[in-house]
Amino acid sequence: MMKLALVQLAVGAHKAVNLCNARAKVLEAAQAGAQMVVLPECFNSPYGTKHFGSYAETIDSSQLGESTRALQEMAQTGKVYVVGGSIPEREPATGRLFNTCTVWSPEGTLVAQHRKLHLFDIDIPGRITFRESDVLSPGTSLTSFTTPWGEFGVGICYDMRFPELAMVAARRGCVGMVYPGAFNTTTGPLHWELLLRARAVDNQMFVAACSPARDVEAEYHAWGHSTVVDPSARVIATTDESPGIVYADIDLQLVDEVHFDNFNYGGSGGNDYSYGGTGGGNQDFSYNQGDTNMGGGWMNSGGGDDDSKVRGGYKNQTLRPVTIKQLVEVPITTGDMPVHIDGEEIKQIKFVGIVRNIVQQSVNVTYSVEDGTGKIDVRMWINGESGEEGTRDQMLDPSIAIGKYVRVYGELKFFNNTRSVTAHKIRAITDHNEITCHGLEATYVHLCKTRGPKSVSAVSAPYSANGARMGMDDGMTPVRSAILDAIKNAPSNPEGVNIANIQQSLAGRFQRDEIVSAADWLINEGHLFTTIDEHHLQATNAFA
Repeated sequence: MMKLALVQLAVGAHKAVNLCNARAKVLEAAQAGAQMVVLPECFNSPYGTKHFGSYAETIDSSQLGESTRALQEMAQTGKVYVVGGSIPEREPATGRLFNTCTVWSPEGTLVAQHRKLHLFDIDIPGRITFRESDVLSPGTSLTSFTTPWGEFGVGICYDMRFPELAMVAARRGCVGMVYPGAFNTTTGPLHWELLLRARAVDNQMFVAACSPARDVEAEYHAWGHSTVVDPSARVIATTDESPGIVYADIDLQLVDEVHFDNFNYGGSGGNDYSYGGTGGGNQDFSYNQGDTNMGGGWMNSGGGDDDSKVRGGYKNQTLRPVTIKQLVEVPITTGDMPVHIDGEEIKQIKFVGIVRNIVQQSVNVTYSVEDGTGKIDVRMWINGESGEEGTRDQMLDPSIAIGKYVRVYGELKFFNNTRSVTAHKIRAITDHNEITCHGLEATYVHLCKTRGPKSVSAVSAPYSANGARMGMDDGMTPVRSAILDAIKNAPSNPEGVNIANIQQSLAGRFQRDEIVSAADWLINEGHLFTTIDEHHLQATNAFA
């Protein structure tokens, strides 16, 4: 059992006062028996892009700044783990700013440092506009730290909207996620508790989020409601918007009980779960989803033959999820030279963005689409390359309008030293969860293609405070060894080896549950990594 405390701090304009108040609350929580104390996002400064630069500090364990020195002293004096909310960090070499959380042991050692991965950009007309990316740079790695009660992952605020962060932490053995955050009074009532409970039930782990208290006189109104959720998604402690401390008893036995009684993280029985729906058949559009083929998504022809470019939408060629930034960074080519993204030839792409401008012409409609990473023109041709019936009606669909989000399917084209996307289809987005899901999918595929195989040290470093990881020979049972050999000896394929094929080849020697469990162990220990989805595996360079 571990006692956790979330300090919902009143944050003002004076850094010294904020640090003094934080110290008082951390020590109050320690005296009340807390063993881990969490501070909110931007606990040393007002939350706002105009404040980040003036409140920023360098984070260096050998030369502490004002805020990190205070955090170290709080941890040592209170003899507690302190998850130091976040502070604006300035990187000395580049001058870049980050939103960074530091974690301190009871001995005053800096045991983890997490830079916010997903920057908060929002524009809801008439309600709120905020763009962290105007000032801050994103982090590049996941973070966890080790305690006597288990491993805990760290995210900051907007990070909690991205399930992969908590999912990877759970796969690495974390028993909980801690999110210092500052949701606002627009998104907070809608999603704060929902997201915390979703991350908890998705991964059967404890989830805690610590917010600043609400200051109605400030420019940014925090939602408050610091909350702790257990592995069954029950809210076990929370509060309102006022300053205070939220306490929760973290019974780690619940993690094992929930795993055993209700869920099998790696899948069980005859069900294999994958990202998204089934690929192929009459599915509209998909990317490497579902079914046993796992061969990638494609744009269905609606009856056209394989060679019909205007009818088939390049049947059986992968429909790659991307960001506009990736499209803008593709070198301009000429003629029919292939387009390469992340080192592989790409015919079809899909992305999500907001329409900024529309120009209608006699033969096409050009949409200017932006997704936060870049902007690009998208052209729908009337009776042109897409060849789809109802194209003219679709382009005049009032739901596809300036200021509205759309999903685009098509190809990247170059003409007269400019680039644009020739769309096979554009449709309006009505569920904004689709925007988040596409971002996750595009990022996931990009990382799989660019990061690829890693050594054991590279795999473990972001997730372990001491970097310790078992070697190849530790725990290598016959079934694990057989799976590893099968993958290493399989024909070379950039998409990896489908676990279903391995199961079939080993079915006479091992039970299916043994194979699934062994594959999970090999992934967690760095021997294998997933590629296009959780069912396709490759061996890491260290063991290939």
